[in-house]
Amino acid sequence: MIHNKLISIVIPALRRPDLTQRCVDSLEKQTRLTGSFEIIVVENEARPESVLHDPLPSHVRRLILAENRGTTGSINRGIADSSSKYVLLLNNDVELDPKFLPTLVSALEENERYGFATGKLLKASERNRLDGAGDALLLGGGAFRLGHSDLDIGQFDRQCCVLAGCGAATLFRRSVLPEVKGLDEDFFAYLDDVDLALRAQLLGHGGVYVPDAVAYHIGSATLGSPFHPKIVEWVTRNQMLLVAKNYPGAVLVRLLPQIVVFQVLWLGIVLRRAKLLSYTKGMIGAVCLLPRTLQKRRQLMASRRISNSAFMNLLCASEKQVFDWQNALPPARRSTLLRIYFSLFGGSY
Repeated sequence: MIHNKLISIVIPALRRPDLTQRCVDSLEKQTRLTGSFEIIVVENEARPESVLHDPLPSHVRRLILAENRGTTGSINRGIADSSSKYVLLLNNDVELDPKFLPTLVSALEENERYGFATGKLLKASERNRLDGAGDALLLGGGAFRLGHSDLDIGQFDRQCCVLAGCGAATLFRRSVLPEVKGLDEDFFAYLDDVDLALRAQLLGHGGVYVPDAVAYHIGSATLGSPFHPKIVEWVTRNQMLLVAKNYPGAVLVRLLPQIVVFQVLWLGIVLRRAKLLSYTKGMIGAVCLLPRTLQKRRQLMASRRISNSAFMNLLCASEKQVFDWQNALPPARRSTLLRIYFSLFGGSY
């Protein structure tokens, strides 16, 4: 396939043209890649006052969507409207260090077994504090951003394999995306990036964390609080869909105790935040989507290229990353949820 550009950068946006403009400005400073990339801004619920302002640079295009198609739907449309060797999934509340893109491209060019690469995310408001150093998943199906909210003191400065990359800024080989059938639009938003990465892993495409690629992330810029009712609803629903679709049958049965315990612990957090209604809506949503999810699961399991044991090894390595991160923190700063979970299931580490 002939690619028009080296990289297509797909930025889903919902209002906040100020953030989108700052994100685009940071892309203009990428070193060694002048003329090698295109930027596609996908404007959800587009209104004249809420989209990126004209005039647009020649390498920036705008896709106008009359309704909000979520992170998943808007990114899929951006991918379909582009041609490139690589695709960067990028949130509009992210600014990139000038070496971000060339560093991730080099990582993928140097190792064909990696299907995606992600970098070190720092908080935009406190640039010495981590937003995340790759995404990890517990055996019980809970996703965590490694190092989230910790001071960056070099503890995540080693390149390593990761199960997933935060969708705020992760680079994929384009060839991987049609194989995994793009993002799952039933997720709409939240955990869709972990789902995408898990499907890539099941097809044999690994992920790599590259700490020299640095970006600055605001986080929850559209809805504000991470415990906004819609976020709680989507996370609750999507946690269930993630496990139901991506865990092979034998793995699902083996890990049922961890899955149940994690869900009970998540419910405890929801109750403490007085978000039971949102949790209930999320569970109802998961049940309603289960038949379609199981159909997708059958297709995925028929095409996967790794064994149950290989998948378990990936999950165990990912959970150990969460365990090691928590163990390195002072006891007062450790997650209560994770402390309880690992007291029950973390003995092997």
